[in-house]
Amino acid sequence: MGQPQSKPRFLQPGDHIYCEREGGLYDHHGIYVGDDMVIHLQGKAKKLEPLPECHKCKDKRVTNGEIAKVCIDCFLHGEKLRIYDYGVPLHKFRFRKRGTCSPDNSKPPHEVISTATYFLEGARFGDYNTVNNNCENFAVYCKTGCAEGYQVVGFLEKGSLATGPPGIVLCAASMAIYGTSK
Repeated sequence: MGQPQSKPRFLQPGDHIYCEREGGLYDHHGIYVGDDMVIHLQGKAKKLEPLPECHKCKDKRVTNGEIAKVCIDCFLHGEKLRIYDYGVPLHKFRFRKRGTCSPDNSKPPHEVISTATYFLEGARFGDYNTVNNNCENFAVYCKTGCAEGYQVVGFLEKGSLATGPPGIVLCAASMAIYGTSK
């Protein structure tokens, strides 16, 4: 049986969007700010390489360290657009794929866009870290004011199920460390 997905709806400014990367190994997250543009936290490797030429966003692109504003096509890299859900009831959240939704409520769209723009314009979000300061943490912070992410927790949960009791202990310890927020 598959994972429940987001209810189909039209993309709106202030939405937290994501798409698969590396064949579904992980998801990449960002904030849709309107006018076909997305603000997202990119890793160090992306920061060091120049953005490929794009006729759609070349004059609208902005990069500030690890925060970038690019067109939605450059963000998606040909992958399917998905919208992250907020305010998901806990009894449904438990069964959803981690990194696709949050039980927390979202701020209004104008506040979400303002927060993402604030970081794009120079405020530091912190250095990218795959475990506790990644693109999902950035997008969730813009939406809620709390830098929680669930994608890494999902990996830890899967690992603990595969390795039995030692994995469960390691997962619990990792989640306790990971659970710290900005």
